[in-house]
Amino acid sequence: MAYNRAHGVDTRIMRIFNTYGPLMRTDDGRVIPNYFRQALTGEPITVYGDGTQTRSLCYVDDLVTGALAVLDGPDPRPVNIGAQDEVTMLELAQIIKRVAGSSSEIVFRPLPEDDPKQRRPDTTRAREVLGWEPTVSMEDGLARTLEYFKTALSVTR
Repeated sequence: MAYNRAHGVDTRIMRIFNTYGPLMRTDDGRVIPNYFRQALTGEPITVYGDGTQTRSLCYVDDLVTGALAVLDGPDPRPVNIGAQDEVTMLELAQIIKRVAGSSSEIVFRPLPEDDPKQRRPDTTRAREVLGWEPTVSMEDGLARTLEYFKTALSVTR
């Protein structure tokens, strides 16, 4: 907005929430790479706390269509781009274990102090103003992401 005010340039602001998909770094510490790496290499899948904390996860293709909708949109006010469906960390571990065909056990570790209980964006403006909402289901997005992680981790399952 500062650049907009100073130079009069047409700008847009997009807040991106929990995006996943192919080409993620396998060691970046986020939940999707961690769970896939653990599931594909036979390590225990680590769930923090009791696994009831939730996240909404948006597949990268949906993020890109959302970003294009924001850029083409009529409203310069901030727009949240992300998914509305929430999944618990335990459910996510179970889904990734199933999708990966893994026999890894799921283990629980203490919940870090700063770990939020819930992360879910309000995407009402994206839906109402831009007509945008995610279309790739979590199961489909995770299946697409699995193929990338198999290759990136050189796993032959």
